[in-house]
Amino acid sequence: MSAQAIDRWRLTLALALPSLSGLAYLYTFGAPAQLIAVNTGALAAALAWIMFGRLPASERARLAIAGAAALMLFLPLLLGPEAGGVRRWIAAGPVLLHSGALLLPLIVVIAASAPRYGPVPMALAGAALALQPDAAALAGLAATGAVLAAIQRSLAFAGIAAAGAVLALVTFDTGTLERQVFTEGVLTHAAAHSGIAAAMLIAALFLVPIAILPTRTETRALAALLVAFGGMAVIAPFPFPLIGYGAAPILGFGFALGTLRNLRYSSPQA
Repeated sequence: MSAQAIDRWRLTLALALPSLSGLAYLYTFGAPAQLIAVNTGALAAALAWIMFGRLPASERARLAIAGAAALMLFLPLLLGPEAGGVRRWIAAGPVLLHSGALLLPLIVVIAASAPRYGPVPMALAGAALALQPDAAALAGLAATGAVLAAIQRSLAFAGIAAAGAVLALVTFDTGTLERQVFTEGVLTHAAAHSGIAAAMLIAALFLVPIAILPTRTETRALAALLVAFGGMAVIAPFPFPLIGYGAAPILGFGFALGTLRNLRYSSPQA
């Protein structure tokens, strides 16, 4: 088997294993069939992109894609919907997609592959996330900025990390959203019925992707984003990525993982 094929399957498993664990959680704990169907469809689309999707070879074209994704984060501010005083979602027919989880992984991966201009789409994304506001996504931006600043010795990424952390703290308690079962509080919900199930979900979310992903600058940044999203969901009522209901994180991390396969890794390797 070629190195490219091995890499493709490794990236596929990094998404499939936690997402399948999430589907098992939804089914076992009685989630409505519609929620299971949405996550299943998102996973199928994401896996297809990882296996067969292609990005432009030009770094300029990829940065343009990252910039467009960052601009799309402003769509909820213009189009809504609004809930509990925040605007964080993009409507896709009957399904609402969490914009930060959908778009930030792709932005981070492309930015990590372009140290010189990568901070620009990340800074633009940070502005949109602050206006939504979305403290969990801002924490993810801060975590990825810190990782990239450390690896690439970049003051620009360090500035993004600092700004993201400050904005996450400022916006942490913004909004009056009601907790959504199967989306927020997933580990608490699972632990109330089975400690083993909760432990398996923790491993699927925090350990499996990091263990499977190759050790590169881009994957370190993506892992930091996933851990930040998951960590914020543990300490506050934010959506759990991959293991809870939500098409956006499955699609978002799937697009990012597929993008990794298309990149030429010119950044520092371990």
